Amino acid sequence: MARVEPEAVSRVLDTYIPELSPGETRDHLSRRLEDRETSFEECSEEEFPGPGPYDPGRDPDGRLVDYFRHHVLAWSRDLEADVRGSTCLDGDNTAFEDFVAAQVPAVAELLVRTLLRELFLRRSAGLLRGGSPQERYRSFREWTNSAEGHRRLLSRYPRAFRSARDRVRNAGAGLRHILSRIETHRAGLDALPGVTAGVRVATVLAGQGDMHNGGRSVAQVVFSDGARVLYKPRPLESETGFNAIVEWFNERLGPSLPTVRVLPCGDEGFVEYVRAGEPRSGSAGYFVRIGRLLGILYLVKAIDIHFENVVTCAGGPVVVDTETLLTPRLAARGQDADRSATAEAHALLGESVTGIGVLPFTMRRAGPGEVGMDVGVIGYDPGQEAPYKSLQFRNPGRDDMFVELVRGTSANSTANLSVARAADLPLREQRDAVKSELRRVLEYAASHKETVAGVVGEHLGKASFRFLHQPTVFYSQLLSMVTHPDAVTDPLIREALLSRVFLRARGAYEIAEDEARQLAEGDVPYFHYSADSRALLAGDGRVVLEEAFDESGLDAVRARIAGLDGRAIDRQAALVDLSFVAKLPLSDDVTGFSWRPSGRTAPARADRPRFLDEAVRIGDLLVDAMVEGSDPRHPAVWIGPQVAAPEGEEWTPGASGFDFYTGMPGIALALAGLARETGQERFRAAALKVVEPLEALLLGGSLGALGGTVVGMCGPDGIAYAVATARRLLGGGGPGAGRLARALVSDMATPNLYDFVTGSAGTLAVCLSLHRDAADGEERELTGRAAAFFADHVMKGVRESGGGEGRVTGYTGYAHGDMGIAAKLLEYAAAFGDREALASATRMAEAVRDARTGRDRDWPRVWGESDYSYAWCHGAPGILMGALEVNRHAPGLFPEEALGRLAELTAGRGFGNNPTYCHGDLGSLETVLLAQETAPGLFGDGAADLYPRLFAEVVERYSERADTKYAYSHGIMLGQSGLLWSVLRHLDPRAYPSIVRLA
Repeated sequence: MARVEPEAVSRVLDTYIPELSPGETRDHLSRRLEDRETSFEECSEEEFPGPGPYDPGRDPDGRLVDYFRHHVLAWSRDLEADVRGSTCLDGDNTAFEDFVAAQVPAVAELLVRTLLRELFLRRSAGLLRGGSPQERYRSFREWTNSAEGHRRLLSRYPRAFRSARDRVRNAGAGLRHILSRIETHRAGLDALPGVTAGVRVATVLAGQGDMHNGGRSVAQVVFSDGARVLYKPRPLESETGFNAIVEWFNERLGPSLPTVRVLPCGDEGFVEYVRAGEPRSGSAGYFVRIGRLLGILYLVKAIDIHFENVVTCAGGPVVVDTETLLTPRLAARGQDADRSATAEAHALLGESVTGIGVLPFTMRRAGPGEVGMDVGVIGYDPGQEAPYKSLQFRNPGRDDMFVELVRGTSANSTANLSVARAADLPLREQRDAVKSELRRVLEYAASHKETVAGVVGEHLGKASFRFLHQPTVFYSQLLSMVTHPDAVTDPLIREALLSRVFLRARGAYEIAEDEARQLAEGDVPYFHYSADSRALLAGDGRVVLEEAFDESGLDAVRARIAGLDGRAIDRQAALVDLSFVAKLPLSDDVTGFSWRPSGRTAPARADRPRFLDEAVRIGDLLVDAMVEGSDPRHPAVWIGPQVAAPEGEEWTPGASGFDFYTGMPGIALALAGLARETGQERFRAAALKVVEPLEALLLGGSLGALGGTVVGMCGPDGIAYAVATARRLLGGGGPGAGRLARALVSDMATPNLYDFVTGSAGTLAVCLSLHRDAADGEERELTGRAAAFFADHVMKGVRESGGGEGRVTGYTGYAHGDMGIAAKLLEYAAAFGDREALASATRMAEAVRDARTGRDRDWPRVWGESDYSYAWCHGAPGILMGALEVNRHAPGLFPEEALGRLAELTAGRGFGNNPTYCHGDLGSLETVLLAQETAPGLFGDGAADLYPRLFAEVVERYSERADTKYAYSHGIMLGQSGLLWSVLRHLDPRAYPSIVRLA
């Protein structure tokens, strides 16, 4: 075996694992790849016989099915005879035909990209005959089926053909084995519900799940009369034990949940087939049963019980895959021994009812704006956009045919009654039914701890379970990656792609090594453990890690049951609420608050103690909800609904992020303000548990890791604003404005957007704020340089957009559009005498001013269109805010008539939508407050008691009287911290700045 040159390894790592930074893991992978094979074993024509002459009639849709079918048949010649001779099969069985039908697409997945690479190469070289794309495709197919073409393909892509052959042969061996098990255990099978003695098997549908341990998978055994059972290639003590526990609870809490019969056969077995159907109980009874099931699954520490692993029948929901119970926590190793608060929060969620998979839960790829799919048992609906891509043919039957990775939609049907399908039962009644029965199960267990723990030990204490080190879809994506022609021709590239498992190793290289080994064999990695052991085993029984877990799965369950008390049960019930947040109807967000001139009603009254009582109430909730890690270098976090989708339409349970908008910096700022206002140490201490670690990260060159290419309020610059303002409120300390500004310039990635919320206009606003707070001449110089740097980036956007029409973004408004950019650029121009910035900002402001439509006398959300919004982020309230800022530096640019119309729209439509700063009442309030300061009388006398009214009708005890997503959010722009900040702003507007203007 030749040793690979280090330079070649380095190039491959840079190309195929670009996110791998220098350090221990890269060094490990470099050594690993240097010792890998440099070539693939060749294929002989005797082992891999070629297809006969091309027959277009066998390739009607031009997708090479005939080619793949030839190879499946060639590699399963002996299997057909064995199947025909099986005594358990009916004479008219279709077992072999179904086997071939299942293997053709599997082989296609492994070979198609290499074949299309050859099609492209021959087309580019002019080697295809014919005057049309279809004729040239036929020429290519004649070549693939020729002796010359077959030799070329075998010699160039030996790994691809061997992988495909091994896949078929392993599947064939699996089919033979299942047939032999049916013959051996026929008497036991006859005792399973639905099976009739003497009725033979019509077919075996293998591949009903992922391939593990040499291509083994779940299979459906279909009898001639239509009856079915499931074959599972693993020990079934977990199935038997879990169903026994369900029956035990049914006996004590009332019959509710159906169970299934199991036939264990050593290290494999058969399970009753559950026929899907509508539940007899109706929607109300169904969600009670979901609560019962959720409670039992929580007690046995279940995970991965998503929509594919639960089938609803007439009797209710049934778990049909129980291999992921008694889940232990992987022992932290190396640098993971001290865990961040974020890691701790993720662990808490993963080990809670939200991590089981039954409740609504959105799975998505990592990255901002990525699409997600709800995979929860009661959250999943067909037709959702899938978060992962799959290969699809384009231009089949032509010489320009290719495959591309396309994000499709979920097509899996399910009889599970989702939240959306159960339209006859109001959402909150669904949620409360689940929560009530969950409480009932957990309270029963809390009152009978020793008994329940004993039952779990009795039925599951000797069982074996699967350990999911990574989501199965991650492994599947890697297996898809290595079908690329570059990976099937270059062993080093293939090994590098499979080595991506080390990115998630967290110091457990032994596990990653075995993951890569199993993937190289074409399997989805499979690990397991015994209930009473801390050892982690590979699928073949080898010990991967002797002490892989903090404690055994059985001990972990005992500890969970022992720790059940009122507080623990309340916490799980609250997480049910959190899981339903994304499903709450948008129509309930409205506050009903409306603008009224002061003279029409008695003035609203609220004294300082009442305001402070509410602020302290919210602050206490925030402090109590804070999650700390064992590593103080990382900031504390909060668990709550995180805005995860591009337009904020998905709110998924998670740990608060690093963005000022909805994350921990904004929450810490609110707590710092409350500490100043009350003098209470607990609020100060809580704020500093976020502020101090964030300062260290900012000054330690970690800005890129915090915000990537997202800047503005949502990036590292938003963090800088939060910590600088928090330090001022707490009485000083910290790095100072100058050092923060220098860090923004030197360490932050170049922004790729220009708006206020996610672009360089927001960064400019932060720098201007730092400049205003500069303590001395040196700090003023540093903050001024930073402001100039990011103003130049804004100007770059102006120049690249043409600048003539004054349009830089697609929007007119403040948060995401040109009004916010113009206001901050004009403020910079006035402060630093930048004439180019002045001219550009003026053009932008004029463009927004002139965007008003004649018919509606309103400003569109998008340039030139007719959709309108009424919030700080989009529409009249934000545009008016920007116009008032602009008029400070360019008096009269927005005339009084335009200001009056914007005020009219803000008062009439900017209130009552929801309580938030982002797109609700508090954001519109900020516009009114600015108008009172800069254009007195613009809103008439309705502004005089606006906040006291808003406080009394909306803000005060909002989380207790409103059941909306904003009541569960902790963030400053969209949740409880924002309500707290509004109180502080009212009490002392000079001390507590406007967070929507960063001023």
